[in-house]
Amino acid sequence: MSGVSLHQTADGWQFVSEAALEKFVWANLKQLFHVTPLKQQYTSNGEVCDILAVDSNGALVILELKNVEDRYLIQQLTRYYANLLEEQPFSDAVNYSRPVRLIALSPSYHRHNLIDRHYSRLAFEFFQFSVVKDGEKYHCLLRKLEEEHPCQQVSISYQPLETSTIEHIPEPPELLIKWLGGCSKEEQESVDYTSEYCF
Repeated sequence: MSGVSLHQTADGWQFVSEAALEKFVWANLKQLFHVTPLKQQYTSNGEVCDILAVDSNGALVILELKNVEDRYLIQQLTRYYANLLEEQPFSDAVNYSRPVRLIALSPSYHRHNLIDRHYSRLAFEFFQFSVVKDGEKYHCLLRKLEEEHPCQQVSISYQPLETSTIEHIPEPPELLIKWLGGCSKEEQESVDYTSEYCF
């Protein structure tokens, strides 16, 4: 997998967007959640589920990813559950007699998420993630919300962009720097090489 884009915040590091988080999770789904991927961005009844997968027991797994806290997470997963149970896609791979697993992944959870989960008839699995820098390497730490220690640590392919100033050329836009951070060193150098001849 090519790299994903990260950016530094006052609190540390995070994925540059929910799309970058989804790209990383999709590429590492088996390692993170021990499930087999079925489909990314699956549309059911006009709503788009981030990731559908199947576990080792044949149960459907619905994953909803959030790059920031979202107080309506439970309602969203509940709608996906209802739509998919009615539609029953991937019936050749999914055993719909097994309970559907509803997994949420977010850096933090709003207190309303915890209240909604507590009083819901459905079972939700809450996972929390963080991005950490260790020397020159970046990792995604994953843990179940109720557990103290991370259950998974997966390396993130990220190469910070080394910017240099060339006379009469302004600094590149921050969005471009974030995007290029997801490129390998070689890809970054080819962009840098090309830009020298464009200007």
